[in-house]
Amino acid sequence: MSVGKRIILFFCCLFLVHVSQAQTSSLRVKTIAVSNDTLQLDTLSIYPNSFQLFAGQQAIPFENYTLNHASGELILHQHVDTIRVSYRVLPMNLSQVYGSRDTNSIYTKEKGDRDKFLQTTTYDVNDVFGGSSISKSGSISRGVTFGNNQDLGVNSTLNLELSGDIAPNLKILASVSDDNLPIQPDGNTNKLQEFDQVFIQIYNERLKIIAGDFWLTKPKGYFLTYKKRAQGLTVDYQWTTDTAHVWKTQVSGALSKGKFARQIIQGVEGNQGPYRLKGNENEPFIIILSVTERVYIDGKLLERGQEFDYVINYNSAEVVFTSRNLITKDSRIVIEFQYSDQNYARSLMQMSTTYSSKKMDFWINAYSEQDAKNQTIQQDLSFAQKQRLAAIGDTLSLAQVNSIDSIGYFDNQVLYKMIDSLGYDSVLVYSVHPDSAVYKATFTFVGAGKGDYVFSNFNALGKVYKWVEPVGGISQGDYIPSRVLITPKQKQLFSSGIAYRLRKNLVVETEMAYTTNDVNTFSPYNSSDDHGYSNRTKLVGTIPLSKDSIPQWELETKVQFEALDKNFVPIEQYRSVEFDRDWNTRNKGYVGNQLASSVGANFKNKNYGNLVLEGQHFLIGSDYQGIRSASNGTWKQKGFFARWDGSYLSSEATQKNEYIRHRAELSQDLKWLKVGFIDDHELNRFTGGTVALETNSYQFYDYQFYLANGDSIKNNFRIFYRERYDQRSDSLNLTPVAKARTAGGEIKLTEMRNQSLNVVTSYRELKVLNSALLNQTPENSLLGRIDYELRLFKNAFTWNNFYEVGSGLELKREFQYIKVNDGQGVYTWIDYNADGIKDLNEFEIAQFIDQASYIRVFTPSNEYIKTYSNEFNQSIYWRPERIWASKKGVKKFLSRFSDQARVRINRKTNLFNGVNSFNPFSTAIRDTNLISTNSNLRNTLFFNRTSSVFGAEYSFQDLSAKTLLATGFDSKSNRYHELSFRWNIKRVFSIEAKGQIGTKDSEADYTSGRNYSLSYFFVQPSLIYQPTTTFRITLDGRYSEKQNSIQYGGESAFLSEIGSTFKYNQAEKGSLQGGLKMVNIKYDGNQNSALGFEMLEALKPGVNYTWTLGYQRSVSKNLQISIQYNGRKSVATRMIHSGGMEVRAFF
Repeated sequence: MSVGKRIILFFCCLFLVHVSQAQTSSLRVKTIAVSNDTLQLDTLSIYPNSFQLFAGQQAIPFENYTLNHASGELILHQHVDTIRVSYRVLPMNLSQVYGSRDTNSIYTKEKGDRDKFLQTTTYDVNDVFGGSSISKSGSISRGVTFGNNQDLGVNSTLNLELSGDIAPNLKILASVSDDNLPIQPDGNTNKLQEFDQVFIQIYNERLKIIAGDFWLTKPKGYFLTYKKRAQGLTVDYQWTTDTAHVWKTQVSGALSKGKFARQIIQGVEGNQGPYRLKGNENEPFIIILSVTERVYIDGKLLERGQEFDYVINYNSAEVVFTSRNLITKDSRIVIEFQYSDQNYARSLMQMSTTYSSKKMDFWINAYSEQDAKNQTIQQDLSFAQKQRLAAIGDTLSLAQVNSIDSIGYFDNQVLYKMIDSLGYDSVLVYSVHPDSAVYKATFTFVGAGKGDYVFSNFNALGKVYKWVEPVGGISQGDYIPSRVLITPKQKQLFSSGIAYRLRKNLVVETEMAYTTNDVNTFSPYNSSDDHGYSNRTKLVGTIPLSKDSIPQWELETKVQFEALDKNFVPIEQYRSVEFDRDWNTRNKGYVGNQLASSVGANFKNKNYGNLVLEGQHFLIGSDYQGIRSASNGTWKQKGFFARWDGSYLSSEATQKNEYIRHRAELSQDLKWLKVGFIDDHELNRFTGGTVALETNSYQFYDYQFYLANGDSIKNNFRIFYRERYDQRSDSLNLTPVAKARTAGGEIKLTEMRNQSLNVVTSYRELKVLNSALLNQTPENSLLGRIDYELRLFKNAFTWNNFYEVGSGLELKREFQYIKVNDGQGVYTWIDYNADGIKDLNEFEIAQFIDQASYIRVFTPSNEYIKTYSNEFNQSIYWRPERIWASKKGVKKFLSRFSDQARVRINRKTNLFNGVNSFNPFSTAIRDTNLISTNSNLRNTLFFNRTSSVFGAEYSFQDLSAKTLLATGFDSKSNRYHELSFRWNIKRVFSIEAKGQIGTKDSEADYTSGRNYSLSYFFVQPSLIYQPTTTFRITLDGRYSEKQNSIQYGGESAFLSEIGSTFKYNQAEKGSLQGGLKMVNIKYDGNQNSALGFEMLEALKPGVNYTWTLGYQRSVSKNLQISIQYNGRKSVATRMIHSGGMEVRAFF
């Protein structure tokens, strides 16, 4: 088998194993008529703890039957006519014999002849990947977890990297990773690394084949623009090696990972964010595909990253702007992005072919993206719903249907029962009873008095709604059980163009395009507007203005014509980001065929810059017509710099419009100092209505002076002062309505020895002069950021400081608990009130792996609160041993001490109270003005840290967190002092001890039963015996006391613990480790509560036993197996067993 086929076979096997495990259920439920006492239940082996046997409704005791779990054979010891069995199967038959030879055919009286039948293999892991010519690294693992208190769980990981030659003149580059992570990286850095991806590239000088995850970017041409994340196959091929005539083709077929959207947001005064993004169907909660966003402010493209312009949370679709960009009421924010659309599987096909020669360039492009209407993902469509979508054509507002669906009982969803109440039928009532809670519904907000349901409460599974009786036939609620059916869509664009060089300095270019935009592929109706056409033709000529071989001046002229059919819909926006604003057509809804033409001249100077003059015309059917003249350019000469962009627009639509605007920057470089001036002016007058000057007319003038470092200065600084004056129409004249003043600066010192400083700050004062014309509250906004780093004494002392202040919004969050495989979650559910309802106050962080069956997921709401925020990060590290270790006397003694301090505080408050608003340490949890905080203060003092004989350390830590929820807040804090030491008494004996004293507080007002304030301490000594490097055994103890505050009940707990652990290592083979603990607890409170769970540490009053055993073995150079077993036993409870096994292969 060839190397290429081996690689393909390897990945296909991995895929088939994954698919088969993901899609095949292991549960079997059968009813069998009994004809004899021996029955073959299944061809696969039966999982032991899952088997149940019934005769009618009566369970048959296990002593009345014998079950062979491996072969699936059942032998009955009592007579019954019919039985019902329920069990789960393993994905194999453990009783089946596998072999390459039938041993029954072997017969010989001579000893030693049986060796003739033995088979040996010379398998090497390198054979799988093509030998030594391919470098590889990574691993693949398969694991299983089990126990008598949990279901069987399977987990897997894969990490593989390949690079090298797979054949002469053919290379491979591959990166495959799958860690079962359903999240994306945070968008707070400039560069991101994907968690899960598949990327396989086979290439040479002319061919490139990529399978897996890849990017598709804009091909040659004008109308077709995209940057898509896809998963599938793409092929690039260069047909010839002739550089004079180059043919290239790219063909791709894939699943599109996202849908393109564009959102225009008007900034809010003093609000840096978050700004929520929505989908094309107005979906409020979407997930943005990482690195697909393009963010603009006032037409300028921004850069992602905490140290740059903005950060983005891809999972909650929120953008927050940094201190570099002060957001005001005048900020024009445009964000283009792709988001995950899980309504249908979405396919993507793409092809582009280009030809280049000295005389001409030619290209042809095809792009198709469509939803698979019969392959829904998150949206289930019945046959009747599909018929409804087929009948509504393009009128998508008719796609709203009743959302009540009978799905059967599930204990991990909010379900309802249906009753008749007060003469009204089909009323939904929340229920948890399996016999009646079989209805699921999605509720839509329709406004007060327009629905029959209202929001009732949150529980751990989500929102619960209740029916309210109409009064006098008038609805009293604001929700209805309905949902909007999302229609499958299709977008296509085909384009072809040619650029022909008529002579050396004259080029003519033309391109034609055809689009299909079907918003409902279920329906054959309203298809006449699905197709559109376009053309762009331009002529560009260059004229030297001097006779030099390399002319200093040249003139570039351009004539351009562009025509769009009214039904032409591009894949993504191909025009400039503020094209619609340049022509005053933004959000106006003009419809019709579009014609755009322009004539321009660009005077270029090789040394100094250029000047552009342009005349433009734009027509949209009979709705709009505009004529625009524009000029822009740059000039730099002898330290003088100028940049400008100005235009005049005269247009007619429903109103006549004159639009004058200019932006300019002038500066002079005085060696070490640069002096500059920037201004921005717009006058936008609308007339032709019933008043002299329409109320949407406005004018503003914005100017600023600045001082900055000159080009000869390595360290950077810039300070500025800025004013803006706004005028609005009062129907007669433009009247002053607001005045804003802003001052700020930036200092970046990087050339100082052993230290660096970066400061960004700005302060804005907004005064409203006419509140009747401008609905705006006067605001004072302050933004600032300080980033400082210091290193002294050969890095023995390091200091890092980050401090940032600002203002924005804080989202009220909702959360719910989702059931996952046992052992793969974080939380456990304890039904404190025994009502079968998963209440929010009944979930605790699991202390044992078999309890970890739930994860907590925060879901964003639509409610925000105005906040003032500050963030403070500080780290100080003092390591005197780096400079004083070789000294004597006092310095030698002091070198034994070192200290590490870290502070991280993120604080948001809704009250601006002067200096205290900027104090990050004002984090009193009970402060009602404190909206949210996340604080971590830790200091550790070390003594003899590097000594192998004796060492000690003292730590202080203060953790606190407060989270704003939709129904209140949740807060926790933990403050403690800790002292620990280690002492090697002899070579084989050592002592370790740790003591801690502190307090734990919990407060929540969204539910009951979670408030407490604990004072506690514990001591924890250990005696360690280690005669060799391969064996170690310890004797451990712990004593702890916990006391709840009298205010919350005054409960107390006393814990005594004794135990032992051991570890045995085999060099290059494996290790065996285990431990046993006995914990005696005295507790005088209610153990079935959140406080009881915390004080008892998930155990029970009385004597508790816990034990662990683990074994790890290297079976071969490339194969490792590990086995883990845990158990525990508490008073009046059954013994709990849990374990797991994992096999890992290394490449």
